[in-house]
Order: sequence, then structure tokens, then C-alpha cells
Amino acid sequence: MTEQIFVVGGEVEPPFFIGRDEEVRRIKVDILFSAQNNVIIGPRRIGKTSLLKNLKNSVRSDVLFVPVNCRKITEPADLFRQTAHALVLAYEEKHKIKGLAKKFSEVFRGKITSATRSISEIGGSIEHVGNVYLRFREDDINEEELIAETFRFVQRFANEIEEPTVVAFDEFQELSKFPGNIFGHLKSHMDSHPNVRYIFSGSSVSLLHEVFLKPDSPLYLMAARVRLEPIKKQDVAAYIRSRLKTQDIGISDPALESIYEYTDGFPFYFQKLGFILYQNAILGNRGSIDAGDVDIAFTSMLREFDSEFEARYSSKFSRQQQEILKYLSASRTRRLSEIARDMQKPASSLTTSMRDLYYTMTVQKPQEGTYGILDNVFRLWLARNILGDNEVSI
Repeated sequence: MTEQIFVVGGEVEPPFFIGRDEEVRRIKVDILFSAQNNVIIGPRRIGKTSLLKNLKNSVRSDVLFVPVNCRKITEPADLFRQTAHALVLAYEEKHKIKGLAKKFSEVFRGKITSATRSISEIGGSIEHVGNVYLRFREDDINEEELIAETFRFVQRFANEIEEPTVVAFDEFQELSKFPGNIFGHLKSHMDSHPNVRYIFSGSSVSLLHEVFLKPDSPLYLMAARVRLEPIKKQDVAAYIRSRLKTQDIGISDPALESIYEYTDGFPFYFQKLGFILYQNAILGNRGSIDAGDVDIAFTSMLREFDSEFEARYSSKFSRQQQEILKYLSASRTRRLSEIARDMQKPASSLTTSMRDLYYTMTVQKPQEGTYGILDNVFRLWLARNILGDNEVSI
């Protein structure tokens, strides 16, 4: 099989995971020595999920690391299902106990009689929590009680296996959409059970403030904050050059500069652009890449994102937010007064929309009164396809 040169999307590990050694070390120290919870904040495609994967690999011999994908949580009962199943699966994988997670899954989808038989064969806290969910299926308990049982199960299981446990909720802002006191239940367990630590990873500045930073919030100051920044330019350049070198393909310094200017150090994008450059070089039977090749590859990459970005632009933002993004895409940063002038509206009428764009990490605020679109690839797509400016500066 041909060696993989770049990995686009999903969880990546070395040699494709780069530039995050400091973050991994810092959170590892918190987990192993400080008994501290962490909240990881960063925009889409900055590499939060891959960070969790590599953090898990780094601490797997010392703790039971349980990743929970909150994107799969579409209703409150999903919190129970996803967390409980992830916990059992993580234990099965670490201790090589075949069939445990499969048997436990009967609780969620099997007939009541077969589910009862399956969990009784397992016993312990798993049997208890399985019976709790069966009661929920039979309407004996409600969703609020089920949520409380989620965190009780985590604690009971950790006590039973006598192993420090870390539960990592990826894209945790999804949990805020549901009624009830999810974070209140969580706080009561975080306060009283230090052998279980939590990591929250998400792309919502507003939830960070509402849940962790407001004095009256449920988890006020209960987690250390880690803000993920783009990968540094020198790390991206060294990575791209080394990956291409494995196939005897060279790349010029101006080309590497262009890659960084286009992608801003977002791992998903420089992996994707690197792959297209590699593919074009192979198809063209060329052994070197220059800045012109990067321009061509980037235009090709933007075309691939057409439908995704169009859907995001049309469905995720209000009409006013769409107009703000349209005119904000004209350059890396613009003042609110300039955007208001282009929209022919008073600047004061845009502040609420701009605040919401900032809170969802769509827009950044490098200095007072100045804003910029955080995802430069999305910005350039907007400039070319919505603003209609094909010559916009990268």
C-alpha cells in the first residue's frame, strides 16, 4: 500500500499531528498531578479532536480516558447513552475485554427481556446503570433523573475499577441546547469526586463565559482554560517540506509562505492543501512546487468547499450576519464603522450580530473596534463568491 503523505480530516496522530506538544504536556500535568479539569476552546478545524486523541495516547497507561462525541447527542437521553457506552468501550479497549461494550449496547436497542439478561451477566455498576436505562425505556424515570444517573454511573464505575478516570466531552456546547440542569448535576460530582476529571472541548466563547467564567455560573472557575491557537508558521513549513520530501518532491520557500497565508495554520486546511499539491505534482510528473502551484491548488480546494460553505453561509447565520460577513471578507481585518458604511447602516445596529459572530468563533477581535473572520479559507470563499472580489488579498 502507498504511504500516506497527508491526512485530511478526522483524528490524526504523529507524524501528522504537529505543533501541540506544549498543550499535550500542560493538560497531561493537570490530569496526572494537579487533579484539575480543563476546558479547551478553539474554532472549527483548529485540531481540538486530534488534540484529545493524542492526549489519550499520552495518558492511557495512567488513567482511563473516555472521549464522548457530543455531536452525536441530539436529545437529553443521548447524553446517558453516549457517555455510558463510551465509558464501557474505553474500559474494554484498555483492558482488552472483548464483547463487553457489545453486550452493554443491548440495553439501548435490544428487547427488554434480552437487555435485562445481558446486563445481569455483566453485573456491578454496569448492571445497575443498565437497569436505570431500562426503567427510562419503560417510563419509570424521566430525562432529568437519567442525566443525574449519567454522572453517578461515571463515579460508581471509576470507584469499582479503582482507576483514575478522565471524561472528555468534545464539542461540549451541544449540551447547552437541552432543558434541565445538566451542568448543575455535573458540578455536584466534580465537587465531591476528585478521582474523576473532566475535559470540555468546544468552539463557543459564549458557553465558556456562561458556564465557566460567570460568578453565578454552575462550573465557575472549575476548569483551567486552554485556548488553541493556529499551528506556528515554522512548524507548518517544516511539516509540509518533510512530508513532500518522502516522495522526493521539493517545495520553495515562497510556496510555503503562500500555504501559510492561505490556511493561517489551521491543520485541516494545510493538510488538504498539501495533499492537493502532492497530487498535482505526481499527476504532472514534477519534482518541485512553487508559489504559482499553491495558487492553483488553493483555487481547486475552494471549489471543493463550495457546497459546504454555501450551506454554512445560508443556514447558520442571520441575514444581517450574512451581510456583515460579506463586507468583512474584503480584508483580513476591518473596523466596524467601515462595515456599517458599506451596509449603509449605523454601526450601533450591528453590535448584537457582531457579538454573536464573535461568541460562535466565526469572527475574532484583534483590537478594540476591529474585526476579522477567524477562518481565512472561509473568508476567501466569501470574498470570491459572495462579495464577488477575485482579487482580494490573502
